[in-house]
This record gives sequence, C-alpha cells and structure tokens, in this order.
Amino acid sequence: MTTVRTIRDQIRNAIDYLRDAELARFTTEISMGSTVVSWHAPGRRGAFIESFDHPTINQYLTWLASGDYSALLYDGSLIQLSYEVADGEVSRHRLCYFPCPYDLDLGLLKEGVPAADVVDLCRDSDASMRSPIRFDFDRQAAAQGHPASHFTINGVDCRIPCVAPLHVMRFLDFIFRHFHMQLHAAHRPFFAAAHAQHIGPPSLEDDDRRQVYLSWDVHATATGGTLGR
Repeated sequence: MTTVRTIRDQIRNAIDYLRDAELARFTTEISMGSTVVSWHAPGRRGAFIESFDHPTINQYLTWLASGDYSALLYDGSLIQLSYEVADGEVSRHRLCYFPCPYDLDLGLLKEGVPAADVVDLCRDSDASMRSPIRFDFDRQAAAQGHPASHFTINGVDCRIPCVAPLHVMRFLDFIFRHFHMQLHAAHRPFFAAAHAQHIGPPSLEDDDRRQVYLSWDVHATATGGTLGR
C-alpha cells in the first residue's frame, strides 16, 4: 500500500542526496497534504501557474524566482516532483526537468551567489534551445491520445505513452543518465538502485501498445498492487 508518507520519504531521501552530493545547489521543503506530496514554493503568491503552451524562458524565470521546484540543480536546471495518492495507490504524478536556458557561471553558483542573480548576468547572452521534459500520470484523465502515463517533450500536445507511473528514483536516473552522463557515472551507486524501484502497475492500453512507447520493467501483484517500493 502506497501512502503520502511513503512518497514523501522517497522524495526526501532522493533530494537530500542530490543536495549533499552538490548535484543540487538548493532544495525546497517538501509539502505533504492528506493526498498530495509536492514542493513548497517560498516565493509564490497564489496557485501554481504553468504555461499550457510551448515552454518559455519566462516560465523558467518565473519558477526560479518563486522557488517553484523541488531541487535547483548545480547548473541552474529545475526539478519538480509531485505525486497524488488515492486508495493506497499513486493516482497522479508530475515529474518535470526544466534545463537552464543559459550557460551559467558555475563558479558563482558554487560560491553561493543566488541563482536568480547569476541568471540575470546572462540575460543579454544567447539562450540555448533546451526543451523541458515531463513524465505525467493521471489514470482518471486517460483517453484516446492521452495515455494515463506519458512523456512530454517540446510541446504540451506531445504525449508519448509510458508503460506505468514512474518512481522518483527512476525519474532522476533517467535525467542524469541522459543529460548529465559524467555525474551519473560518478554517482553510480546512488543511481544503481533505481532499476529496482516500482511505484505502480502497468497502465498501457491496447491503443498505446500499437505505437512507439517508453517501457521499463514493471512489477505488479496479481490483484494490481505494487511491489518493490
């Protein structure tokens, strides 16, 4: 049985490692309600705002300023981790990686200069075209063209089916394996455990299997429960 406390502990253990290993420069407090585990944005006023168009640099700057992230990585990239639990299972999640659009002075970040100030120094320089990526899961919203579990890149209408909801360690392993390969190799013992982490049973429908989709090993009980948390 999955609980919000279980999810909170998984996220806390993961981001604590990122911070202690200096893979993250800053991590926010974890927000835990009766059904939702997310991040606490210290500078946000009002509800979380996300653009439902193509991602923009302004979206990155807004989230950076408000602290709308779980972890600020060593290079200024943002990690957002949010899960919802219902009836003992993960019912929704949103796992986002937003690469920093600028090549920041990492020395200034390491010295403790606020990331927003370091970014301001780069505002007149060329920005890089780096697409955010997101792993989303919402079983209740599943429909034709909208798989329950999917991977989004470049635009909100891109929804590549995924085999199941994604454990936080699987997500972080994916991000560092593909976008920060040297650091992934340097911290192999931490990421090595990711392959054994599962957080929900398969969610692919027959229509999803007829197209290209992302797959990994998924363990489920005969009754549809989950193993290996």
